[in-house]
Amino acid sequence: MYRVNHLVPEQMFSTETEKAQGISAVKALAIASQQGQKIWTITQSNLDLALSRINLGADAENDIRNAVYAGKIATAHEARINFNGWVGEGYTLIDPNTGAGGYMISGGGNGAIFVMLGLAGLLMVGIGLLAFGFVGIALAAPLIFAAIAISLANLFRGLSLLSDSLGFSELTEAKLCNLATYSYTAGLFALLGRIPILGRLLNNMWAAFVAGAGATVFLTPVCT
Repeated sequence: MYRVNHLVPEQMFSTETEKAQGISAVKALAIASQQGQKIWTITQSNLDLALSRINLGADAENDIRNAVYAGKIATAHEARINFNGWVGEGYTLIDPNTGAGGYMISGGGNGAIFVMLGLAGLLMVGIGLLAFGFVGIALAAPLIFAAIAISLANLFRGLSLLSDSLGFSELTEAKLCNLATYSYTAGLFALLGRIPILGRLLNNMWAAFVAGAGATVFLTPVCT
C-alpha cells in the first residue's frame, strides 16, 4: 500500500478536467530516475561513499544512516526533486531478512502550507483592523492578539520545516521552531483567558511564561 500511497490523494481529489498529483517514495524515486539521477542501493559496505555523493535533507540522510547501521538496505536518489512545488526526497528502508520496511518521503510540502496559513492569517487580521479601526481593536484586543500569535506561529513553523530547502542552519531551524511553539502557546493563553474561570489563573502564569520564553527560545529546541 505504501508503495503507491500517492494514488490515494490523486483519486480523491482529481476531477474529470483536472488531475491531482500525489507523491510517494516510489514515485519520487521514479521521478528522480527520469531526471537522470543515480539511484543508490545503500548498505553498510558503501554507506560512507553514498552519503558523500547524495545531497538530500539532513533528516533524510540521518534516517538512512541510522537504518543502514541497524542492518537495513536503503534505496535513495542523489538530490532533492521539485514536484509541483513540493521539494523533497523519497527513499526506502528495507529489512533484507524479512522484506519489511518503510517507504519514506520528506521535504518542504507541509512547510509551505504552514507559511501560507500564517501569511493568510496575518492578511485577514490586517483587513479586519482596517475595517473596524481602533474601536474594533479595543473591543477584541485579546482575540486579535491570539490571531496574530497563531498566524506568526504557523509562519515560523513553516519556515522551520523548510529550513533544509532554504539553506538555514540547524540553529536557525531550532530558533524558528521555538518561536513557533511559544507563539502557539501565547495564542492559546489569549483565547483561554477569555473564559472567566481560567482568566485569573492564566494571568498569573503570564509573568513566568514571558520571563522564560525570551531566553529559552534561543537556547533549547522544543520541537524538531
